[in-house]
Parts: sequence; structure tokens; C-alpha cells
Amino acid sequence: MNGIRHGGSLPFALDDGTWTGPGGRLAEEEGGRRFLLLVILLAAVLRFYRLGADSLWIDEVFTWRMVNPGPGHGFWEQFRDNIQGPLYMAALWPLVRDNLSEFLMRLPAALAGVAAVPLVMVLGRDIGGRRSGEWAALIMAVNPFHLWYSQEARGYAFLILWSLAATLVLVRMLRDGPTVRRGIAYGLLTGLAVLSNMSALFLAAAQALAVLVCARPWRGEHRWAWVTAYGLVALVSLPWLLQATGYWYVGRLAPEGGGGLQPAGNTALSVWVYPFTVYAMFYGFTLGPTLTELHRPDRMALVKSSLPVLAPAGLLAGALFLHGLARLRSRVRPSVLLWLAVPVLLLTALRLADVKTFTPRYLATLLPLLLCVTALGLARLPGRASAIVGVAWLALTAWSTANYHLSERYARDDVRAAADWIAERDGPGEPVLVPVVTDVFSLYYDGDGVVKDFWACDHIGDLEAARRLVGERVGEAPGAWLVLSRSAALDPDHHLPTALSELGRIDTDRSFPGVRLLRAVREGAPPPETGEVEAP
Repeated sequence: MNGIRHGGSLPFALDDGTWTGPGGRLAEEEGGRRFLLLVILLAAVLRFYRLGADSLWIDEVFTWRMVNPGPGHGFWEQFRDNIQGPLYMAALWPLVRDNLSEFLMRLPAALAGVAAVPLVMVLGRDIGGRRSGEWAALIMAVNPFHLWYSQEARGYAFLILWSLAATLVLVRMLRDGPTVRRGIAYGLLTGLAVLSNMSALFLAAAQALAVLVCARPWRGEHRWAWVTAYGLVALVSLPWLLQATGYWYVGRLAPEGGGGLQPAGNTALSVWVYPFTVYAMFYGFTLGPTLTELHRPDRMALVKSSLPVLAPAGLLAGALFLHGLARLRSRVRPSVLLWLAVPVLLLTALRLADVKTFTPRYLATLLPLLLCVTALGLARLPGRASAIVGVAWLALTAWSTANYHLSERYARDDVRAAADWIAERDGPGEPVLVPVVTDVFSLYYDGDGVVKDFWACDHIGDLEAARRLVGERVGEAPGAWLVLSRSAALDPDHHLPTALSELGRIDTDRSFPGVRLLRAVREGAPPPETGEVEAP
């Protein structure tokens, strides 16, 4: 092996059977090919099922606007100025122009999600052998976190795919010896990950630190390979990184920073974001309290009531991960820990500086390695324990995946249906108050009313503030609509419905997944043609 020829200085060199030989053997075996094809088919079915069924969400609308910027804005200008994922925009440019298609908007993400499955199988096999690779591929195929971002018109599925490919190249550089050719491959793949989402730089920094600590990159025969690798990463990333410095500034997320609305209760970093992030990567956002419920003031009570599910699921995943970490070679373990820990520390630092929010999607590059280490722990259980525990883990994951696709409780917010429903019933010039999801609503709304936003509004801390905001937007109009979706970010104590009801009677109260509609009419004003009152 090349690792032996280098005198055993490379931390990922094979010398005890923990690591398999170079790739290609599994693909040549008939059983391995059948298994891989079935897992890829499973991944495709889960990612293409109802791909275009849901309306676009806030971040997806940003993507739509980048692809459809209006007259006078060309491809290169949009690509150059997009610091949120120009690569995904480039993939969409020939697919979606002028005619909105939710399916086509999400198609590149779904394809990237499917493509990640065979790659994670190779990485898992390189880390822990054939069984480890098979478990990693199967778990990735049904992973609800990966499924979520494989059905979102943003660059996170691309981010996972390209960072996974770059990590696989890096593992082989550390195992077999770095070469300029591998350095070029690593640099270009990491650059593609950065152009998918700049949070890829967290993983690139972690891997660079691990190389410095573990691989002695200053050695003559290795130096140019590493210079090539990280020189390319810097070359590809620098133009967009320089642009981002004018947008991601210290204090941006603070109330006085002008960088946007902070979710209620998230003005300080909570220690609970760390277990939540790890749990979400294993089971997604559809096993336990919903994302909407986690923004409610009583969220901790909801978490406690869900402990019969959360506790065994979390303990099982955590135990398997720790077992897999323990089964890594002692010289490999520090590198893996750096790859996992450094991105978390960097994102924490940016959150404490009020530069970026701390959300699991900014750590999506960790998902493949997290699943591979956990799959190693599962594969190294003795006897039938591996199958029994694996079935339990798959059952919990499948439960969450079923919730994602089938449960109304976890359904994504259907702003499109709400906008269509109001458009059929509103009156000319009637105010439609839309806090938080204004852009999404405006994209789908084709009615006669006037959409009123809540941009530049402070958090609504009391009923008097809500009355003032509603009064300013409704004026003397005889009636008004209120569209509530993710409104806890602005109105944590739900004063807006009360303020609206004080204008007059509530003659319409209707709910769609994740959305509640209210219409208030003043005394003497006519009701809508098909007004109805339903429980929220």
C-alpha cells in the first residue's frame, strides 16, 4: 500500500484491517451492485415523491428571484453577486425562466440527494469496511434531514454532495499519499461545495487544520499537493468571500444591527441548539415537536412531553456514534474529531458575534461523516446485535420519514393555498396583512387586495404595539385579512389576532398546513361572498 511506502506517516494508512483497500472492489461484486442499485432506487423514490407538491418557502423564493431577476440582469451578474449559493442558481438557470415550476426548482436538489448515496457508501466502506458502507448508504437514503434538503430549492443538497466528494478525496490523500492530481480534485470539489453554500468553508477549515496536525504537509514530496489543494479552494472562494464580508458583519443579527429579524427567544445562543442539531441530523425535523411548536413559548413543555420518543431515539444514535468513534483507529480519530468539532466551533463564534444564526443546515457538511461513523459503530456490534439495533434505528428513521411525507402535523406551510383562497374572496383594495412570509404570499397572490408587509418592525411585545401596527396598515378600510405563518418570529405572544379582532367581528377563521387566515369586518361592512368560520 502507498501508506506503507510513506513509512506509516499518513494517519489513514491501512495497517490493521480497519480500512479497506482502494475503491472498485465492491462495484465488481454482483451482490454489492444489486444492493447499491436498490438503495439508490429507494433514495430516488423518497426524494421525487411529491417533489413539486408544496409551495415554495421563504428561502426558495430568494432562489426564484435570483433566477428571474427581471430585465437588464443577466446570468453572469446574478452568478457573481449571489453569495448564498451561485452554483444552484446556475443549475436552475436553463430550467426555470419566467414560468414558475416547483418541481423544476427542486429537481437539481433531488438529483444531488440521490447522487450522494453511492458516494457515502464508498466513504463508509473506506472508513469501516463493506458492512459499514452498506449501512451508511441505507441510512443516508432514508435520512429525513437529507431528504428535507433534497426537496428544497436551495444549495444544501449540493453542499452535502460536493463536500462529501471532497472528503472522500481527502481520505484517500491521507491514506494513499497526496499527489498534485488529488490536490486538484480536492480543491475543485471543495470549491464547488463553497459555491453551493459558503458554510462549506467551515469544513474546509477543519480539514486544513487536521492536515496540519496529522499529515505533516510541509514535507517536500507532499508540499505541492497540499498547496495546490488549498490554493484552489482559496482561489474559487475568494471572490464570493470578499463580497460576503460586506454583508456578514459583526452585530448584523442584533436588534440594532439592521440585518434582519431575530426569532423570538433567540437573541442569545442556547445550549439546546447543540443536541437539537445532532438529533435533527439523525432524524430530521419530523420526529418530536414540529418546528412551529419549537418556536412557541411553551416549547420546553412540548419537548418534555415528547421525551418517550426523543430520549430512546437520541440515546440510540448517540451510543452508536460513540461506539463507531471508539472503533476508529487511534491515529484516525483526532482527524475525524477535528472535522466534526471545528465547524461547530466556528459557527458558534459567528453566532456569538451576531454574524450568522445557528441552524443545523449550516452544518450540513457534517452529515455524511456523522452517518459513516455511526454506521461503523453499527457494523461493529457483535453477532445479531448489529441487525437488531440497525432495524431499530431504521424504524425510527422511517417513522420520521413517513411523518415528513404523510403527516399533516409536519406538513410544510402551504402559503400558496392560503393565497389562492383569499384571492377568490377578497374585495378590491382590501388590506391583506402578511407578517414574516410576505414574499412567499406575494409570489402566489393574484387577488384584488393590497398586501401589507411588516418589514422593519420591532418585536411585538404587547397588545398596544399590535394595535398600532394593525391600525397603521388597515386604516379606514371596512375589513382586513391577517395571514399568520411562522409569525412567532415577530409576535411571540400572538397579539396580532387580538388586535385584528378589535376592529370588528371575525367572520373568517381558516387554517391550512402551517397557515392561519383571519378576516375582520367592521360593523355594517358586507361579509365576503363565501365567508366561513373554522377552528384554527
